[in-house]
Amino acid sequence: MTTTTTAPTKVWRAAWREIHLSWLFISADRWTTIFPATCFVTAAVVHARLSAPEAAITLASGALYFWLFVYEHTLANQLVGIEEDRVNKPFRPLVTGRSSIRGARLRLIGVRILFPLYGYGLGVLEWALMWQILSLLQHEYGWGRHWLGRNVYAGVGVIAQLAAAWEMVAPITPDAWRWIVTLTVTVTLLMSVQDLRDITGDRAVHRSTMPLVFGETRTRIFLCVGFAIGPAAIHRFLMAPAGPHWWIAVTDVLLCGLSLLLAVRVVLCRGQEQDQRSYRLVEQWYTLALAASIYTLR
Repeated sequence: MTTTTTAPTKVWRAAWREIHLSWLFISADRWTTIFPATCFVTAAVVHARLSAPEAAITLASGALYFWLFVYEHTLANQLVGIEEDRVNKPFRPLVTGRSSIRGARLRLIGVRILFPLYGYGLGVLEWALMWQILSLLQHEYGWGRHWLGRNVYAGVGVIAQLAAAWEMVAPITPDAWRWIVTLTVTVTLLMSVQDLRDITGDRAVHRSTMPLVFGETRTRIFLCVGFAIGPAAIHRFLMAPAGPHWWIAVTDVLLCGLSLLLAVRVVLCRGQEQDQRSYRLVEQWYTLALAASIYTLR
């Protein structure tokens, strides 16, 4: 006896396979995009005092927007970095065979069409287009092969990310801009921490990164100094304006402690595995900082 699969079931299975595959592409980047950006959407929701139903719809819409936001990045990034990923990130779908190159290219075309249309629907088209232009410069026009381009891409990407997160809820306030600018500068200066873990693969494909251009030791010292003095800027521009409350002081201490831990780690804890852990701590610092925006930007 044979069973037949209904058309709706086939559609659901195909849709689920696509969702799962998209997760395989983006899962390593969720802590720098979906989670922290949705925290900033939440901060805007709290600031705008939306009703519970409005807040739920806005947060769900925002999470989907940032899923597409990072999906476009990871598809483009992994299509141009297959050989590097064979060395640095062999778990990625194009290396494991979970996705074909042709399939990834078709998905990238689809996302590049859908993402700005969805951004237009949310009222953030300019930021969606800004992100797409950055992505094209990074992956199609060589920015990703130069250390300065890589850092500018990450930093300016913070503007495209957080400005969209706030503006899909309400006009951007001066306080929100203060957060966006502070985190943009921080990420631009310190994002080279991600290149420490990828030195072997980057050298193999002749990519120009800060550790390969200036030397690993000099880069680690630069990052150590940056993470050591970073808490002063975070306190001055993000925490202090929220007032002398105990919960602000606790947040300040947590962010400071994590930053100082990173200052020590980038110098003393070396090797691909340790550098990967350091980068994960940076992602968690970024997410924690934006989670704090929920109660500091009320």
